[in-house]
Parts: sequence; C-alpha cells; structure tokens
Amino acid sequence: MFYKRLTHQIKSGRVRAAKAFVTFVFLLIVWIALTSSLNAEELAVGAISAAFVSAFSYEFLFRKGVRDAINPKRWAYFLAYLPAYILAEIKAHAKVMYLILHPKMPIKPGIVRVPTNLKTDVGLTALANSITMTPGTLSVEVNEEKSCLFVHWIDVEAIEPEQTHAEIAKPFEKFLGVIFG
Repeated sequence: MFYKRLTHQIKSGRVRAAKAFVTFVFLLIVWIALTSSLNAEELAVGAISAAFVSAFSYEFLFRKGVRDAINPKRWAYFLAYLPAYILAEIKAHAKVMYLILHPKMPIKPGIVRVPTNLKTDVGLTALANSITMTPGTLSVEVNEEKSCLFVHWIDVEAIEPEQTHAEIAKPFEKFLGVIFG
C-alpha cells in the first residue's frame, strides 16, 4: 500500500514537473518573441519571470495533459487564428470609423445575448477578450450556466441569439473551440 502511494506521488510529481517545464519553455519563447532580443540580461529576466509564472500557472495550460497542449492541430489553429483576428480587427476599425465620420452618426447601441459553444473557462475568456478587443463591441458579462456572453454592441444589427452568434462570436469561435475547447 505504501509503495503504491509513493509510486503514484512520484509519478504525479514528474507529470507536474513536466507540465511546469513545458510552460516555462513556452513562456520563455513568448518573452523572446516580445523582446526580440537574445541579450543575456533580458534572457535572465525572462527566465526568472517565466519560472515564477509557470510555477503557479502550469495547470491553466494543461487542463487535459501535456500531449493535448503540444497538439500540432491546436497550434496550427492558433497560427491561423492570428491573421483571422487581425482581419476582424481591421474590419471593425473600418466600420467604427465609418460610423464616427458619417454626418448622421447612424449608431444603434445595445446589449445583446451571444450564445457560445465554448465550455472551458479559458475558451470563454479568450472569446470575451477577442470580442472586447474588437472595436464596437464590449463583453459585459459571461454566463457560464447558459453558455453565453452579454455584449454591448455599438451598432446592433441583430437581436436573435443565433444571429448575434453568427455576427459576433462565430468568426472567433471556430478557432478558439479547437485551441481551448
């Protein structure tokens, strides 16, 4: 009995260490990408920061396990999401500029319910942040029980949940569903 428990604890300790290490490497790569520098001092600060953050947050990255986190399909969707998000951002900026510069300023602001198929906390948060970062929309509330967001929309084009989902959430959700589940 004692041996079994000890073996299990050692195994789970190795798994936690592996998760923390992969998180550390990921965060260090992000640090290097953001700083665009291989300067020793910056790398040291990045390593210390990545170690500190990964020690406390590796469980957020590995909800299902290490293999799921390094799944090439998830990373391919993440890489495809970036240009899709940037395109949505450009379209939203153009629309907001049009609304602002139009002499009559034809806006119809309102709060709409946007259903979502995402189930994880990280997925819902990523969707809410993607919506908020896009000009003209602001995520006001996340309702996990009903799996929906309430979004302030500067120019309400639809009020039916299916239509608001198609207009606001769907462009992001098809990527975030694969990345975060």
